[in-house]
Amino acid sequence: MVIAAVVVLLAADVYFVVTTLVDLAPLNNVRAATRRERATEVAINGPIMLLPAILVGLAGVFAAPVLAVVGGAIETIVVAGGLLLWWLPYLAGITVPWATAGTADTWEQLHARTYARTTIVLPRIGDRPRPNLEHMILHALLLAGATLAFVAAAAIG
Repeated sequence: MVIAAVVVLLAADVYFVVTTLVDLAPLNNVRAATRRERATEVAINGPIMLLPAILVGLAGVFAAPVLAVVGGAIETIVVAGGLLLWWLPYLAGITVPWATAGTADTWEQLHARTYARTTIVLPRIGDRPRPNLEHMILHALLLAGATLAFVAAAAIG
């Protein structure tokens, strides 16, 4: 179970880095984000998303389930942040304060500039920004990684 958890956690991080830096239109729209925006996002979030995989791997090596629990907790915080950022505006019309950190845009402006022309499969709710397929896949990977980290911790313990 440790190997499965580490693989999914690493897959989530790699997917995040690739979709942030590589033009895979229409899945993403990296051309609309500035180089600085992309680099900042990867520099901040990439290592944070890598940490759970390292902790779960170490938990397996040292038979220390607490490390997998900590990794799962970090991944849960990451997925919660992503869900709040994307799903709260869509479902409730509420934007989280950090949605546009480092930009001068509102979430609606940033979404219109960088995500509105990507693949979106969800129906409209008024004029609210909708999560795109790229982020729906990322959120699924993050949630699976968090869940598997806790399952791995139980298997080790």
